[in-house]
Amino acid sequence: MKSLLLAALVLVSANASAEGQIASLVNFESTATRPDSRNEQSNVTSIGYAAMEYTLPENISFYGGFSFVIGENFESGATVGSRFYSATPAFQIFPGIPMWSFIGGGISFLEDTVYYPEAGFRIAASDTSRLDVYVKILNSSNETYDKHVMIGAGLTF
Repeated sequence: MKSLLLAALVLVSANASAEGQIASLVNFESTATRPDSRNEQSNVTSIGYAAMEYTLPENISFYGGFSFVIGENFESGATVGSRFYSATPAFQIFPGIPMWSFIGGGISFLEDTVYYPEAGFRIAASDTSRLDVYVKILNSSNETYDKHVMIGAGLTF
């Protein structure tokens, strides 16, 4: 399943039209809250992502790549997701540095499947790079990942 998803991502990225934008996406997120591990269940401390993102002119993006879970056990897997950005910047921090809001969701294929909604802001750090700051909530049938609130930051370049 993971190789099929990776092949689909490469195929979509290779045939993307010039109307959209393809960029590298590197994220790191840390656990803000997680359930108690009373029953000796391992927990997630942080997650890193290395992915490719394709943004459509309609302010929708699709991303996919590899995720690395750091915690009591190290684990790697594949992640795919989508985000919907505001059409106009929500506000500007400084003149010439716009900030867009976004909502989205995705699926991580780790030991068990993990679903997550996410919400955050994308800040235009320069003409070619963006900084993402977001919150996501992990949901899974496995207690290792379930009910974790993650705070993350990412760089798109």
